[in-house]
Amino acid sequence: MEVGPSGSYETADGSMSIAEYRKKIHQDGFVPALKVDDEVITENPAILSFVASLCPERKLLGKTPIENAHVIKWLTWISGTLHGYGYGMLTRPARFSKEQHLYPKIRDMGRAYILDCYSKIELALQGRTFPIGDAQSLVDYYLVPFWHFGATFGFDMSLYPEYLKLVRKIESKEAAKHVLAEEGVELAA
Repeated sequence: MEVGPSGSYETADGSMSIAEYRKKIHQDGFVPALKVDDEVITENPAILSFVASLCPERKLLGKTPIENAHVIKWLTWISGTLHGYGYGMLTRPARFSKEQHLYPKIRDMGRAYILDCYSKIELALQGRTFPIGDAQSLVDYYLVPFWHFGATFGFDMSLYPEYLKLVRKIESKEAAKHVLAEEGVELAA
């Protein structure tokens, strides 16, 4: 969804209005949403888990039950804490207060919260090849867009060298290069 010419939200490709999106896809008008046949899956952890289930041999949800629990923990934390709370405060302060004069303070709180999250990610990656276990999981892939969000929003991502190593590892894959090029996103510097 993006802001259309009228100032209201519509799909990025202009194929439907927010009202149609709410009726056909997601009643709250939120993204992401994935429509599979007649079913709609919402919330990133659920969508990512569904996608991982399509190729179980890759073990993107972890190799063991405890790794699976850690993958779910990370996906939930990234989605709810870093994205929903941190970036929510930074980009959508109206979600946190109707008092417009508080928006600059809420945005500042969001920036501070995001920095704290990036520090936690960096610490969690210290001395590790992967965030979870000894192989790539959904977490490796889900962290990539948030590194790019950080760069886009002016955070000094050079403070997080372990995070950058993880991002570069994922971006070295041909599929990742293709997707980032499609989206007009430059590879991590």
